[in-house]
Amino acid sequence: MTRRLYLEDSYQRDFDSEVVACDDAWCRLAATAFHPGGGGQPCDRGQLVIADEPLDVTAVREDGAGVWHQLARPVALGRAAHGALDWPHRYAIMRHHALLHVVNTIAFRELGALITGAQIGVDRSRIDLRLVDFSRERLPEVEARVNEVIARDLPLTAATISEDDFRRRPDLTRTLDVKPPIVDGCVRIVEIAGFDAQACGGTHVHTTGEIGRVRLARFDNKGKDNKRFYWETV
Repeated sequence: MTRRLYLEDSYQRDFDSEVVACDDAWCRLAATAFHPGGGGQPCDRGQLVIADEPLDVTAVREDGAGVWHQLARPVALGRAAHGALDWPHRYAIMRHHALLHVVNTIAFRELGALITGAQIGVDRSRIDLRLVDFSRERLPEVEARVNEVIARDLPLTAATISEDDFRRRPDLTRTLDVKPPIVDGCVRIVEIAGFDAQACGGTHVHTTGEIGRVRLARFDNKGKDNKRFYWETV
């Protein structure tokens, strides 16, 4: 299995590893800081330097064996690799992912909403929520509540709990249909101190203050009870 450095320290920008498997232009590393994406989070971008040649990482995916990186050409098994993330891209994703945690928690607790879809971006992110009897008149209220929580500069931390403990905590799941991954009998939980805890395998900033001020850029009705919110950092 690939050691997932992004789960240990989401601020790690580069790393040294080794190519342990190859499949055409895809290679699997012994350890990686590249997040493969999932749950609305896009995969990381960056480069691997192998045999003194910088190779762009054009895609990242994971399977039961670990995390795979797509390069411009095949590389040799056993080669040393130095990886470097496109840090501005990763950091923007971390800010927006933390933002959507704040949004979905407020929506869950105050509006009874569950997530039906999400897409995290570097400039704008969207979240789809199942909401009953929600009107546009409440949008300024929602935006103000989200910025209020962000301004409290609350710490974010991650830990794992057992699958059994997770099953006893239905409040840790915010999605309507998609369930979080269970790895080695454990589920990863991301907590915003004094505010929220939920299952998540993504990368986030250390505090809500790093998100910065945000605005609700657009709102769409996507069905009777399905609402789409677009958020931007400002």
